Amino acid sequence: MAEITLKSLHAFLRLLENASELKRKLPGTYNPRTVKEGLIELSKLVGVDVATLKEPQNLAAMIGQHRFIVVLGEPSVNDVVSKVFDSARVLLTILLDPTYFERAATATGHLGPAPGHGPTAVGAKKEAEHVLDNIKPLLTQNIPLTAKVFRALFEHLLCFAYVPGLLQPGVLLLSELAGKREHGRSFLSSVLFILGNEIDQANLLQFMVEQGLFSLQTFELMLQNRDYCEAYYCFRKRERAFIQTPDEEETRLRARLDNFTAQLGGKPYKADLFDVPEPDKIKVDAYAAALDLMEALVLTPLSTCIQTAIAAGSLNCVRALSSIAAHFEQFGRGTIPKDHTNKEITDQLLAFAAQFAPAG
Repeated sequence: MAEITLKSLHAFLRLLENASELKRKLPGTYNPRTVKEGLIELSKLVGVDVATLKEPQNLAAMIGQHRFIVVLGEPSVNDVVSKVFDSARVLLTILLDPTYFERAATATGHLGPAPGHGPTAVGAKKEAEHVLDNIKPLLTQNIPLTAKVFRALFEHLLCFAYVPGLLQPGVLLLSELAGKREHGRSFLSSVLFILGNEIDQANLLQFMVEQGLFSLQTFELMLQNRDYCEAYYCFRKRERAFIQTPDEEETRLRARLDNFTAQLGGKPYKADLFDVPEPDKIKVDAYAAALDLMEALVLTPLSTCIQTAIAAGSLNCVRALSSIAAHFEQFGRGTIPKDHTNKEITDQLLAFAAQFAPAG
């Protein structure tokens, strides 16, 4: 197999921005899958045991541990998560096997033979030129990397799942978003960032800058018009009815924060996290949601900005966390409307990206 390069990876992933091509590869007839069924299909595509893939720690890496529960050994999710999971599954399936749904449709008689994918001279030429046809070589038997790519797609889709009219019965959410620049560019930059770090980390950032995938315009497309309140705060609000003691909650949050900063080269933060001695559930949920959001951003090129901020001082990460948490808390207390909160968080993140984008 020819070596995978940033150039060949980017050339293949541009499919995500090709509206007509991407829509052609979507299922012609959409048959929704449950999370359990989706995991079975994905496990076959990446060559892993489905029992391993659906283990709580692996499913948590794919969608977040606060977005599902386990009932008698089986994962259980709400309706929105189920639909978003299915869209992320479909998109990852296309990246792993671009003709997967075309072949399925042909086998069931819904479509004629898919053009341009048979054993033709064009296909031979592509092989000679070492053009990448899918990302399966990178994800096969690699659950952690598969989970990262899936999570990046899932988090983006979830932030748009609450737009009125998008989540319709029997309609694939992805089909409503495919072809729009803000989504295609976000999918492309995030997947390239995750996989590029695996194949050529030293040259990745420069390559992404040259391709226009690491810029303020890209960050705007990735961050604007998202429903952060529903995708992050509301999930924490509904995760549990009661919180633990203030000390236990701070210990729990601090462990997560220290692990987060350590992965990016930072040091533990020793001062108090909460700004009051007796935080209530709204405040605790707000901080947890803010950290959820920052963990999601690490799966995008914004990770570089976060890493730069932490290198300049771990306090920068805590300041960003506290600022986002304050917005979520105001929303949770009903003092600030959801749309305003989402806009404030967007502006906060864009300002953070501008301040800590690597200069050289």
